[in-house]
Amino acid sequence: MNTLPPEQKLHSCLTIDVEEYFHIEAAHGHVSKSQWDTMPSRVANSVHKLLELMDQHNCRATFFILGDVARRCPQIAKTIANAGHEIASHGTNHDRLHRLNSITFAQDLTISKKILEDQTGQAVRGYRAPTFSVVPDTAWAIDVLLNAGFDYDASIFPVMHPAYGVPDAPVTPFYVTGPSGRKLLEVPPLVWEVGKKHVAVAGGGYFRLLPLWFMKRGLKQSLSQNRPAVLYFHPWEFDPDIPRLPLPLTGRLRTYLGLKSALRKLDHILSLPGREWTTMSSNLDHFHAMASNGKPYALAA
Repeated sequence: MNTLPPEQKLHSCLTIDVEEYFHIEAAHGHVSKSQWDTMPSRVANSVHKLLELMDQHNCRATFFILGDVARRCPQIAKTIANAGHEIASHGTNHDRLHRLNSITFAQDLTISKKILEDQTGQAVRGYRAPTFSVVPDTAWAIDVLLNAGFDYDASIFPVMHPAYGVPDAPVTPFYVTGPSGRKLLEVPPLVWEVGKKHVAVAGGGYFRLLPLWFMKRGLKQSLSQNRPAVLYFHPWEFDPDIPRLPLPLTGRLRTYLGLKSALRKLDHILSLPGREWTTMSSNLDHFHAMASNGKPYALAA
């Protein structure tokens, strides 16, 4: 475990993956992209609620914004940036990297980065892949991200999951290398270490479906180990009235359970004492220091 001395204790990082309810991976194969333009947008209202809550707690967050959202709602990125938050990229069309290649991924990155930077006038430094889909099979994405000028990635989840995850990846910030051997700063979401297992407690469905004490255990452990706690959420998770999509039973359960209580639960998390919630980019010096203390992690199939 790579830790920093007490005088360099890290802040906690709140991150929001800004996408519409119809962009979700669970809808892939059930809702076509050609239908997106016919579906009502809900994201702006949810983002407004989150900004209000963050303002109440005096916290700052990193918003990984989907390029398609920025095109449909051209004021949303600027509104978020003007409130003091970091703007980062979530790609353009919410395609898992398994459905892209190095060429189409580079195009996806270029489009999203340009839209966000044009709308805000700020450099986009960070990226998070849809569904945490930077895995050994998509290790080529690391070199594409470096070529595109990103300073950090937040896409590798060190857990076991059938759709994503790299269970043996470090749980603290680390340098990841792709096929070329060049290294990129990687900042993983929070996990709770139980023995040799990593329990996912960073947000999303885990936050809505599991008792809140799971996340609190992970947060408490991160403080005791002096490692950063990176949480992630989606605006649609705080909108109980989102239109229901024609999903299979498992998809409906994972998507719609816990929506009514999510905002209250997040309010509780942000109220926990001893934490200052801030952006990823404001912690990059500390993240680099931690990564430099460990060996680069080679992501390869």
